[in-house]
Amino acid sequence: MSKKSNVWQFFYKANDTVATCCLCNRNYSRKGRGTTCLRNHLKSKHPVEFQTLAEDIRCLVKREVTYRLPQHPTTQLELKLHKIAPDPLEMDNEDQLFARCDEHLAQMFLNHSFDLIEGPGFINFVKVLNSGYVIKARGYYENILCRDIHNRLHVQVKQQVDLLGAISLSTSLWWANNDGLLSLSCFGITSDFKAQRFTLKCDALSYEDTDRVAYSIQGLISGLDMELSKKKVHCIIRDEATALAGALPDCSVSRLQMCVRFALQENQQLQNLYSKCKQIVEHFASSTMAQEQLKFIQEIRLKQEPCSIIDESPLRWNSIFDMMGRVLKMKDALSLYAEENSLVQIYPDEWLDIDLCKKVMQPCEEIIKMWSDPSTTASSVIPLVAALRDSLRTDVHNFVSSVTICSFARKLLEELEMKFSHITTDIKYLVATYLDPRYKQAFFNDREEQLVTNEVLQQLTSIQANDEGQPSLQKVKISSSQIKNESRIDTILDNILASGSAHNQTAATSVGSQSQFKNLLYLYNSEPKIERSMDPFIWWKANIKYSPMYGIVRQFLSAPAASASNEALLGESAHLYNDMQGHLSPESVSKILFIKSNSKASDNRV
Repeated sequence: MSKKSNVWQFFYKANDTVATCCLCNRNYSRKGRGTTCLRNHLKSKHPVEFQTLAEDIRCLVKREVTYRLPQHPTTQLELKLHKIAPDPLEMDNEDQLFARCDEHLAQMFLNHSFDLIEGPGFINFVKVLNSGYVIKARGYYENILCRDIHNRLHVQVKQQVDLLGAISLSTSLWWANNDGLLSLSCFGITSDFKAQRFTLKCDALSYEDTDRVAYSIQGLISGLDMELSKKKVHCIIRDEATALAGALPDCSVSRLQMCVRFALQENQQLQNLYSKCKQIVEHFASSTMAQEQLKFIQEIRLKQEPCSIIDESPLRWNSIFDMMGRVLKMKDALSLYAEENSLVQIYPDEWLDIDLCKKVMQPCEEIIKMWSDPSTTASSVIPLVAALRDSLRTDVHNFVSSVTICSFARKLLEELEMKFSHITTDIKYLVATYLDPRYKQAFFNDREEQLVTNEVLQQLTSIQANDEGQPSLQKVKISSSQIKNESRIDTILDNILASGSAHNQTAATSVGSQSQFKNLLYLYNSEPKIERSMDPFIWWKANIKYSPMYGIVRQFLSAPAASASNEALLGESAHLYNDMQGHLSPESVSKILFIKSNSKASDNRV
């Protein structure tokens, strides 16, 4: 090979097949006659010298790609290297390096279309980096993903699931235009009280293939290529799209969204107000001149920060209310615009209705955001439904001056009572709430307390104590998706918990007896509830004296409040569905989605 590469300023040829580093005098066998391994040696062992070399390479790559294809989209491709490659001098041969390159390149197609490898710009880019590396056909990298990486990850997920004593499953189906993602997820708690979530199965669907959609939903669990003991599965949480025929969804998010949807459909006045807002949105969407005039009114005449009208979206459950809220925010600018142009008019009492509707909906949106967090367990369902019930009752009383909004709040309350009536008799919600040291019995009446006590005692008789250590109790930082201090729901929950403290102390004494397990429950009930900003898992791990209860704690707190949402995964995978229209099979897309989902979940676990 000619010494044209600037890497030779740090190496010299000992002979035709051996190069020697001028900095450390190490010999390297150059069977492939390339210089990539020499550059990697500099990067690993001599970073200062490599920096000067790297600057020259970047200039060369920029010049090559810009000169050949100045407008090609791959010129903006960003490669992120998370790990430093091992020193090539310590590897057996260049084939081993190229094999690693194959796998890393295959992983790029988790986030990029397979069309990338056929682009001249990308091919030239790879040639500049390593002239000895040969880009393979699409099918080669597809096999690496769907056979090697998928099988390896599938085994790892199965091993992790096998370590969990009890698991809860959830099913969900999301659509984005004609692209669908059906998924089966698993939740569990490890022996050291760390929450785990895995995706067990993904199915890439097309809305047009209705037969396959129905078949996939029916066989989502039965067709799982991973054995799960029935005794190990605590419960299955299904969303609205995957619920059993004729049954309501188990998913709390789906049920609350149904409550809002039915309440809106029953309110003709709100429907009319929605139609007006929709006409306003369509007016500005169809006219660039109208948009510019509205922007001028905001910036020049009202001295406001300009903002744009937003339309509803079928992908967002509350997009109608977001649209109406944005119209309300732009009330002054829209009123001035309507005085000078032809635009549907919103009257003062209607502006008030939009404002009050936003206030009624705020707690619903807060709760759905909390339940949608994968870390939120079934223990939060009863408390948050109670808080929302109190909020809606207050709205019905306070907003009596607005017939439209008072009627909307009352109907929403009726739907809430019907759709969530099951939680006062469903053991999985009652026991989960009781086993959450933030809530315990604060939301129970006497009948529910007795029901929970009997169930817990029955469960404890069949579970042995675990031998685990006792770490210190910690407070955890509240994430943006958890309860906020300014939240209306936060205030209501605090009031309910405060008012229920005396009742819980009295009720606790009724459990006391000579029975070992009853004494244990008496001790647990007598302890003060922890702050809602604390992690209940850390509390259980820290209190070793309750180790006989650890089995049922892991079982009942494994249940999520809602089915796992893969909406974000679907949004990030449009390129895979485009490839599915061409060469990529639905089975291959499903396997790649499985890899993406579990890789993302692994990144989020601490």
